Amino acid sequence: MSEALTLAERFKAKSQQQAKTIEQEVENATTQLNSFMTAKLSESETIIKQGMESLDLSNEQLLAMLAKHQTDMSTALKTYLSNVQAHTTEHLDQFAEDIERTIEAYTQHIVGLIEQREDRISQIIKSEMKKWAIVTSLVALTILVLGIIIGAMLFNKFSEPTYIIQQPQTQQPINYGQR
Repeated sequence: MSEALTLAERFKAKSQQQAKTIEQEVENATTQLNSFMTAKLSESETIIKQGMESLDLSNEQLLAMLAKHQTDMSTALKTYLSNVQAHTTEHLDQFAEDIERTIEAYTQHIVGLIEQREDRISQIIKSEMKKWAIVTSLVALTILVLGIIIGAMLFNKFSEPTYIIQQPQTQQPINYGQR
């Protein structure tokens, strides 16, 4: 029994020693794990902080880029509208000048047509007046000749001396009783 007891005590001592060794290893492993986890957490925290800073920086850069883009777009829009307005104004001015020239040319054309028609009408009137003047002159001349002939005939007929026999005039007595 003493052997069993010695064996048991050795086993117990060995077990305690192994337990201490295991406990020491567990403690070392826990310490290492804790250190590793702390380092990794610290590293993760640093990465997260850097990410947040980078995200904040990216947000700031993004906001700055958006503001610049908005300013650029506003400037481009103003420039485009200014160019369109200038081009439209120039085009409308040119269009107004073209219309004015067209109206002036059309007016000149109408004036030319009116003058041509007036010339034709005056030529027609002149030619008709010549015909009427000739006809009227011939009619007037004929009437004059006929008038002279008729006048001469009447003059010959009535130019013979006419003798007037005068009878003595007697005055009728006035009867005052009758009234």
